[in-house]
Amino acid sequence: KIDETFRNLLNGTTEKSIKLKVRFQRSLIVERAHPSGLVARFSFEELCRRYIGSADYQAIAKYFQVILIKNIPRLNLKKHDEARRFITLIDELYENKCALMCSADYSAEELFLASYHDEDSVTEVELKVGERFGVDVAQSNGMTVNELASVKELEFAFRRASSRLIEMCSKSWWNDVLK
Repeated sequence: KIDETFRNLLNGTTEKSIKLKVRFQRSLIVERAHPSGLVARFSFEELCRRYIGSADYQAIAKYFQVILIKNIPRLNLKKHDEARRFITLIDELYENKCALMCSADYSAEELFLASYHDEDSVTEVELKVGERFGVDVAQSNGMTVNELASVKELEFAFRRASSRLIEMCSKSWWNDVLK
């Protein structure tokens, strides 16, 4: 469906590679794009497994109206760098009112797992004695309190990104973008 939507939005125009200017005198090559900036097509790997960040995502969001992303995997804390990049991308696209179409093996609500494994959540916190060493040893499933706080923060970001994904992929959002 993504390839079909991309062809439809190209509307007979030949796709081309576009070089976007990014802050800090950098540039980003978008390999598959509409020449006028209507639509760009990416794989998850191109966007979230490379060392790019919010400035790159902001350049994409400001230039293109519609973003198509293929092959989004299920994300968890083992893939936290990818997850954080994806969340940052979603935030930039949302703030810049881009329409979005994605392909993934999971729904938006099931895309993110706030765990290191395929578990649904982190269990209760255990406190272990270690004060005499000056070490914070409060743990949950082997995680320190600081790690647990980071998990909770990421869990909130996952929920926000899921909600935004659903909204940006909706027909009403697309209608507003393509007016």
